[in-house]
Amino acid sequence: MDRPKRTSVYAVMALAVAAVATAALVAAVVSDVRKPDDCLRVDDTLATLIAARSPAGPITPQATNAVDDPFARSRQSVPYSNYYIIVMRFQTPDGSTVDGVWGLGTNAPKPERGQPLSQHEPVDDRAGSLAALSPTAVQWTDWPNQDIPIQDSDPLVQKARKCLPHN
Repeated sequence: MDRPKRTSVYAVMALAVAAVATAALVAAVVSDVRKPDDCLRVDDTLATLIAARSPAGPITPQATNAVDDPFARSRQSVPYSNYYIIVMRFQTPDGSTVDGVWGLGTNAPKPERGQPLSQHEPVDDRAGSLAALSPTAVQWTDWPNQDIPIQDSDPLVQKARKCLPHN
């Protein structure tokens, strides 16, 4: 009589172990923090351009990446050809390191595959516009443009944040 009870206990334990393993796998997939495949490198001149307008003192770019925002054109009445979300980790004048997010609207062509995002045309002109989106970008840089239809809460901003290397 002990044998059937023991077998059912082992079966229940095996099911419990399988359930825990399945839950762990699902949690790992859902919380995947790998870089998205469509992260774009950002040209140093563009990162320097963003950092150059810091009224609080010089900030130093440490890592900068971007993602294309294909949905922004549908939200803008006078669209640029392309929109990007740029995320930059930078060092502030007091030595702390923070991340900021900016939106770029540009009439420049998309970068060729494997090439960095760059902006050779004037910004704050008809050829391109930058806007500080995150509170830290607003705090540390002076890019107050209102013609970029992207908010810090946009899901693509979260995707762009995943493009930065994790410390």
